[in-house]
Amino acid sequence: MNTNITINGTVMAVIEKDYNNEKTLYAQFLKEDVKKGFEVIKVKITIESDYSKLQQNQVVSIPVSIVNVNGNLYFSQSSELKVLREQTK
Repeated sequence: MNTNITINGTVMAVIEKDYNNEKTLYAQFLKEDVKKGFEVIKVKITIESDYSKLQQNQVVSIPVSIVNVNGNLYFSQSSELKVLREQTK
């Protein structure tokens, strides 16, 4: 059995970080929960060819892998992202 997890939604922010002269890109999504309020979901973009595709306010689909460390979930891109709708205003 093969399970695929995909995060679909509007990219609220694209964050670029530099560590040891290596560029890392993150896409941030906003998840609304009636009881908890808002939660930021941050996905590490691991495929460099997708860096140029990613823009704020774009609707995308990103296949991810998930790691749980000390009760915190970390999302990393597992294969190429798909742009579902170009940047909206």
